[in-house]
Amino acid sequence: MRPHILLAQELTGWARDPRLHAAAERSLQRRGWPLRFLLAPSRTDFHTAVAFAPDVLCWRQYETKYAHLTDNGYGVAVLADVGADEDEPGVTVISAHLSAYSAEAAAQEAQRMVARLHRYGGVGILGGDINNMPLGDREPDWAALPPYNRSAQCVPRLSPDEPWRGNRAVGEVLARAGLVDVAAHLAEARNRPELRAATGSGGVRVDQFHVTGNLRDGLLGYERLAAASDHDAIVMRLDPGTATQSGRRQ
Repeated sequence: MRPHILLAQELTGWARDPRLHAAAERSLQRRGWPLRFLLAPSRTDFHTAVAFAPDVLCWRQYETKYAHLTDNGYGVAVLADVGADEDEPGVTVISAHLSAYSAEAAAQEAQRMVARLHRYGGVGILGGDINNMPLGDREPDWAALPPYNRSAQCVPRLSPDEPWRGNRAVGEVLARAGLVDVAAHLAEARNRPELRAATGSGGVRVDQFHVTGNLRDGLLGYERLAAASDHDAIVMRLDPGTATQSGRRQ
């Protein structure tokens, strides 16, 4: 599977040693899958990137001015078909790696990203390691997970006898902004609850795609793929040609 857009996280060292970045692009080129990576700055050295197939897409804008206000950084890429007219706004794409240490901090990061997602035409995709419970998913066995998972991803308990519950503040932020949780939407629309399966070792679907509401009808598919990581890779198929343009956020 060779998607036209790839959202990557934890590209450690790519800014310190650009040879890592160059080697990745060369390796993919040799395998017949050329991608260009737009790398975001990161104060933790856990860089994110939006990569795209340059024979299919071109980039109109890449904004990173708010990257330093999040734990791992991010960039806002505006991509368009290579043959599109210059006045067509394209699709805004963010590769997200939200804070793993606090759901409240991650929710604030999500608020910034959502604002920028709507900045360039109002058609957007946010995806990556969201690191927190989405809305509507079943609770994992929190008691069986490490204590730092509970401290970061659960709401406080009022008593030791109360069950642990996941903090869904990030999901609430994304839903309030009118974004559609791709896996959850397709799970309900197609009666396929297995699409909500966990993507990480902590029993939570921490890796997620969210799209602006005007892309809902263009969602064609979603799946998880095994990866050489403690997370599964996730893939969605989307026809952005179904989108209707909304007003820009200034």
